[in-house]
Amino acid sequence: MSNFQYLVDKINNASFINVPFKHIYLENFFNENHIAEIKQATEINVPKFSSSKDMIDTLSSTYNYDPHPFPGCTTNVKNYLHWLDSGEIHKGIKKDQELLEGFGIALRLESYKTTLLEELIDFFNSIEWHTCLKEKFEKTGHTKVDTAIQKYLTGYEISPHPDIRRKCLTYMININPSDESENLNLHTYFMELVENKKWIYRYWAENLDTERCWIPWDWASPCFNQKKNNSITVFAPTDDTIHAVKLNYDHCKFQRTQFYGNLWYSPTQLKPSSWKDLEQNG
Repeated sequence: MSNFQYLVDKINNASFINVPFKHIYLENFFNENHIAEIKQATEINVPKFSSSKDMIDTLSSTYNYDPHPFPGCTTNVKNYLHWLDSGEIHKGIKKDQELLEGFGIALRLESYKTTLLEELIDFFNSIEWHTCLKEKFEKTGHTKVDTAIQKYLTGYEISPHPDIRRKCLTYMININPSDESENLNLHTYFMELVENKKWIYRYWAENLDTERCWIPWDWASPCFNQKKNNSITVFAPTDDTIHAVKLNYDHCKFQRTQFYGNLWYSPTQLKPSSWKDLEQNG
């Protein structure tokens, strides 16, 4: 039996929460020994840094983190550092500049010094975990799983959205090195559309050949914030799974850190859309 069978058991025994949309939320996901070792791992509990440049350089050269393509983020360190200093958003950043005020960097851990972290990544990318999630959410069809440890730097922002149709499942486990993180502005909001925008749920449901999109912040209101360290959320993206994040914190002190994973369907061709298209249809 896997050392992590208890994690599968927790998912299997979890009750669904239906507000603001169907999801699983569990606190104290890892047992006391595992979370203590995770939080103290060399790759997680890195020292404080004197500057953002020093942090990014050291996380890359010493701890094997590299900028990873990610929504609301850039892989261009030079542009990111310029934005931190000036607030100027460079042309060429792949983002909707009319919705977002900034952008961050998602640093993905590419190799491991701590055995437990490597074992957990292997587990979360295993058939055992993959099957557990699909059966819990009653999902069928061919999917691939992708899980990694990521640190997210300040400025990372994704405006409210329900996720693209290709995404089968999403899960996030907070493994911040400091529990101080629970009091800071660096967590994912679960949201619902405001009353006069709830027609968008129906629009997405009736236009299955059109991709779902990001929307302005004032089109949705927060219902839940995943603040707790060692907590997990899991949900299957549908038309109502509105969520968002906007980081504003001192990442030189410590960085928002997660096990982040998805189950993916095969790519399909869909019509692109934007919030402006929704405005025209509203």
